[in-house]
Amino acid sequence: EKHSPHNGYYAGDTIGDHDHALSYIMEYYPQLLPSFRGLEEGEKMSVQFTQCKLAFNHGWFVQAEAPPGAIFTKFREVLIRDHKSQISQQDVALYFVHWLTDLAGAEPTPLAGCEKFVTKFPLPVLNSFLRSFEFVERIATNTETEVLEEYLKVRWVENIPPLGPVPHGESAVAKMRLLCMAQMNATAVLRDFEHLSVEDMETLNVEMSRTGCVGQSFSIDLVPKE
Repeated sequence: EKHSPHNGYYAGDTIGDHDHALSYIMEYYPQLLPSFRGLEEGEKMSVQFTQCKLAFNHGWFVQAEAPPGAIFTKFREVLIRDHKSQISQQDVALYFVHWLTDLAGAEPTPLAGCEKFVTKFPLPVLNSFLRSFEFVERIATNTETEVLEEYLKVRWVENIPPLGPVPHGESAVAKMRLLCMAQMNATAVLRDFEHLSVEDMETLNVEMSRTGCVGQSFSIDLVPKE
């Protein structure tokens, strides 16, 4: 009862989430985990951070499906409020190592190996997730909008087939987000984007350039003028 509530669980509740259960043990009964107990304090914090519930939808980020506020605000709140900004890029990297192994083991096939990534995850999609890790790590030091903007620019530059220099102008952010969303159909989608009516294009330019973060904006040369 003295630990109630913990992550939304109250005295007498059964903790059904294995991450929450492990987090509880590490926080209050670390002696039950000798390998964890023997770590340095900084290393313990890194391991405990892997069990945090960040409300982070990785697919939203990889495919630029949402504005930076919706993607990262909860993530940053956890870093600042719960961990007092003591979490580094290295700690965020470890979190994603845990995320990757957790997803790999979600459908265990002991005799056949890791089928999740081999047969059920298209290689381009898996590569996109892996490529995104280094950008998500930057949320420990950069704003939500800065992180997403840098990611969008790199996705444009690295696209195959090449699309030329990073776009500028009122449609730039919209085009870069459409590239991520459309994936293998990006070339056709971007071509048809140029043939939209003025009204439809302006709507997409404005809506897809919103950040959802007070006081933040994409670079001025990438978004519509106010």
